[in-house]
Amino acid sequence: MHIWVDREIRPATIESMPTSIHHYPLTGEQRTQLEQDLKLIQERLQAVDVLMHACYGDDSQAATRADEVDAALQRLKCELERLGKAQTAA
Repeated sequence: MHIWVDREIRPATIESMPTSIHHYPLTGEQRTQLEQDLKLIQERLQAVDVLMHACYGDDSQAATRADEVDAALQRLKCELERLGKAQTAA
């Protein structure tokens, strides 16, 4: 297998990659900070969404993309909530 690096083809070193990856749950402090960050991002995205709809119209690509970003953030928040519930149940 080859990957592009600075426009040169170099062989990937997949065989030296670890076979198992360790995942660590968020600490309480990290979770709190993440929730605060996501809330701030959501507020900013809502302002951008309103601006895109007002400036370019509801049928514009800009408004559509702003809606998509908002939907992606909602999916992320839902997934984090699901993972949090799964960790507390375990």
